[in-house]
Amino acid sequence: VTAILIGWFLLVSEPLYLGTKKSHEQAVSMQKNIAELQKQLQSLQQRKNEDPQRDLKQRIAQLDTHLAKLDVELRDKFHGLIEPRQMAEVLESVLKQHKDLVLLRVKSLDAVPLLEPDTSVHESEGATPQVEVYRHGMQVEFEGSYLATLEYLKTLETLPWEFYWDAVQLDVEEYPRARIIITVHTLSLRDAWIGV
Repeated sequence: VTAILIGWFLLVSEPLYLGTKKSHEQAVSMQKNIAELQKQLQSLQQRKNEDPQRDLKQRIAQLDTHLAKLDVELRDKFHGLIEPRQMAEVLESVLKQHKDLVLLRVKSLDAVPLLEPDTSVHESEGATPQVEVYRHGMQVEFEGSYLATLEYLKTLETLPWEFYWDAVQLDVEEYPRARIIITVHTLSLRDAWIGV
């Protein structure tokens, strides 16, 4: 009986036990591999759904909002100062109301900082950037008589918008016709070109 039991153990039971143990170890190892692959898959799906530039876009949106708020504050502080993009249209439309004046040219001047940047201040990481105010200039050149020009300038002075006068140049070529160049500017927190 002992010999039968030993034979049965060696020939049947032990190989069955070892096979079951090996299968169990393989199953545990496969489950661990599957769990790891599922974690990687979830991580990849999450990264796929996230915008890699999300933080940068949020920072740009915050800065745009801040800049728009500063633009409003600047307009309030400068009592209805005309926006750069409106200036050409307003100057030209008022000129068209004066039939004795002929528009020759409207020219945008480069936007320049109102104040020279302070080079002694170095912006550190996370520090609030220095706010710059830009001066947007424009030249309007037209022909007409002195009196018609005077009326045009008076009309500009009565507009609800304001801008700063830089120069008025009047060259009489053949009396009473003259060539007039007026140079004006406005202020903004953006250095974008006015566009004519």
